[in-house]
Amino acid sequence: MNEQTMEITGSVEDLVNVLKRDISHIEYASSKLNELRGFVIKRDEKGLNRLLEDIRAEAKDYQANEQRRGLIRKELAELFGCTSKELTLSFLKNRVTGAARAAIAENQERLKSLVSHLQVEYASTSALLSDCARINSALLRIVFDRGRTGLVCYDSTGLATRESNAAFMNMHL
Repeated sequence: MNEQTMEITGSVEDLVNVLKRDISHIEYASSKLNELRGFVIKRDEKGLNRLLEDIRAEAKDYQANEQRRGLIRKELAELFGCTSKELTLSFLKNRVTGAARAAIAENQERLKSLVSHLQVEYASTSALLSDCARINSALLRIVFDRGRTGLVCYDSTGLATRESNAAFMNMHL
């Protein structure tokens, strides 16, 4: 093996390790989205606060992995004579052989399936939070929109009268 081949092999092994960390991070993010929906539905404020702390800690840890991936991509791009934007897993898979190629292909497929699952989790979480925001807005309009409630009141004789300037809650002190 020549020196360049050894450098490529070493960098590919490093990249595979980074990809494994990416896989675990995507699995983590997917599970946290699921937890988030559960805590929102249960209105568990303590659980939401713990989840926020966990996510912040994971984000700090994961930044090092992102930086490492960027450095490895630059190294491999130089070795293959391309830009780091051109260096994709498909590009790399077509230029290496043996166990390295199999590892890249396996991680690439795993990442694709996890990203698709993460998109479903994200869409579900987004829909839930969107519905919560819509309901909260409607409730706030009902409670605080002065003069737009169209409130109907009934007197002791049963006659209906509209009070257009009444709100559910009076904001004047």
